Amino acid sequence: MALAQTAAPTETVWSLQQCVDHAIKNNLLIRQSGLSVEQAAIDVKQARADQLPSINGSGSHGFNNGFFLDPVRNQIQNTQIWSGNVGVNGSVNLYSGLQVQNTIKRNKLDYQASQLDQQKVQNDITLNVVTAYMNVLLNQEILKTNQERLNLTSSQLERTQKLFRAGSVPESNVLDLNAQIASDELNIITAQNNIDLFELQLIQMLNLTEANPANFSIVVPQIPDPDQTVIAFNAEEVYTTASNRMPEILRARLRIQSAEKSIAIAKGGYHPSLSLVGSISTRYSSGSSLISFGETSVSQQVGFLDPSLSQPLILYSPEQSERKYPYLNQLQDNIGQFIGINLSVPILNSFRIRNNVQLSKIGLKNAEINSDIARNELKQTIAQAYTDAVNAQKRFTAAKKQLEAFEQAFKNAEIRLNNGLINSVDYNVARNNFVKAQSDIIQAKYDYIFRLKFLEFYQGKTITL
Repeated sequence: MALAQTAAPTETVWSLQQCVDHAIKNNLLIRQSGLSVEQAAIDVKQARADQLPSINGSGSHGFNNGFFLDPVRNQIQNTQIWSGNVGVNGSVNLYSGLQVQNTIKRNKLDYQASQLDQQKVQNDITLNVVTAYMNVLLNQEILKTNQERLNLTSSQLERTQKLFRAGSVPESNVLDLNAQIASDELNIITAQNNIDLFELQLIQMLNLTEANPANFSIVVPQIPDPDQTVIAFNAEEVYTTASNRMPEILRARLRIQSAEKSIAIAKGGYHPSLSLVGSISTRYSSGSSLISFGETSVSQQVGFLDPSLSQPLILYSPEQSERKYPYLNQLQDNIGQFIGINLSVPILNSFRIRNNVQLSKIGLKNAEINSDIARNELKQTIAQAYTDAVNAQKRFTAAKKQLEAFEQAFKNAEIRLNNGLINSVDYNVARNNFVKAQSDIIQAKYDYIFRLKFLEFYQGKTITL
């Protein structure tokens, strides 16, 4: 193993696996997708909780002045009075077209889909980390090659200057080599800038707030050259495996099932809804009084209120005396309880239910199209990666032969230039051909390795270098 750049003793040197593991735990996009999973889990809990009874308490206390309906006596009065009431009411859904049950099932599917959404983000970040990591390695090799070219050009310039001073070659050869050195230095700067750029991408994906290219290094493994053996799998085999495990395909299937449940929920609106309701309440009025019959006292409001009358059934004569009715006694004596069944039958609701069903069906068609799109994109991506891998393998073989030929031609041109048999123009042509062959073989090597690892990842294998 080697290092991508010189590292300080206290500096962390990141391997590819360390980068991937750290990104999955700390990348901001992955953490954000985790919040969506938590929200979906809460939606499932709420759907289940909707099966429980709904219980609410209420209370009021106020002052009335002038004409008003006494809530205790149920009489119209013209006076000043304090009144209030407290109560508890509840209801439980008995039947509503199975909407609650289907909502639970749909939310469970959405929760599973959100988990796959997060996994898709993790896969994307993993591939992005691998891409940036390999681009650092690629440009590190290019930088090394450019430094070797600069050293070679510098050595050639030193020899050419001696030959020029000896009168063996014209000054133009020296000037051309000086220009070539400037070009080599520019190539070195470009390669180093590319390294810094991809290291910055890695740092951002790993969410390393204190890191920068100056104190960030990666492990550089020994990557073998591509061999000539045929790739042990084809694109169709990779797609068959990937279509059964990749999250973008699995979540699309879950979205279809969720859309089907949404249709069932919408159709449930056509059904009657039945609920059990109940309440308990009591009242108080400062205008209430007790009627005295000798030693016996009764409340004016005690008794049953005939719905056909506007006053209580209990009557009393003017000579009967009255006294204040205590607050707690009123609350105790005025307790009322109710229990019943509430049935609601939909007849006409501005076609809202029908339109909701139609919208849900459109949602299902959209989910089915999204599933087809996801499968087509996956198949195209895998086919493209496989084709690129095969082509990169072929390009590497051709570039290797080309490099050997151009290297020999360059060495011959160097000897002939030193002997004054060719000019600097012909030498630079041979040198540039050799330089291009070096770049081509490096590009083909890393392109092949990346595409191959990409295909292995879609087969469920861990990416290692």
